[in-house]
Amino acid sequence: MCSNMPPLELAIQFHGHICPGLLMGVRVAEFARDYLDISPDRDEELLAIVETDSCGVDAIQAILGCTFGKGNLKFRDFGKSVYTIASREKNRAVRIAQKYQPHPHPDNARFRELNLRKELTEAEAAEKEELLGSIFERLMTMPFAEMFDWREVEPEIPAKASIFPTVQCSVCGEGVMEPRACLNGQLYVCPDCV
Repeated sequence: MCSNMPPLELAIQFHGHICPGLLMGVRVAEFARDYLDISPDRDEELLAIVETDSCGVDAIQAILGCTFGKGNLKFRDFGKSVYTIASREKNRAVRIAQKYQPHPHPDNARFRELNLRKELTEAEAAEKEELLGSIFERLMTMPFAEMFDWREVEPEIPAKASIFPTVQCSVCGEGVMEPRACLNGQLYVCPDCV
């Protein structure tokens, strides 16, 4: 990816398509960047703790540079559109939570309905594209405070990622990170084989 692309383009290129969830993530990443006055991560200066595995997380990765591979993207499987972005250098963090909307916007509801279908007629495909344009315009221009709540929180910044040796599971023969393996006598066993 070309790092000098605008944030939205970075996110779309990384994610592979544009969708409402990705747009929400773009708004979160841009807000966190401005609120904390940070640049994209290069070597674990930032940490992102995400409480969802939805499309918006791809925007966090693409725009802020937090990734599982670098160890500075942490996933808490709470099913909530909540993102905590922290800066090691500034010792600051912001927790951003999407506001609960008991009734989705009619465009979003119809888009979701069409998106779940396996096949669309030509008219439905055109309707879906038109809805996406409307959703895009609304999500990218709506005041951030109407979509999200945020507050500064105490940073929960773990040590930088460690590199551990790989050991062989005595049951399946696959390699496993040593701290994730269990010792059975003097033999290592991976979590799948315990």
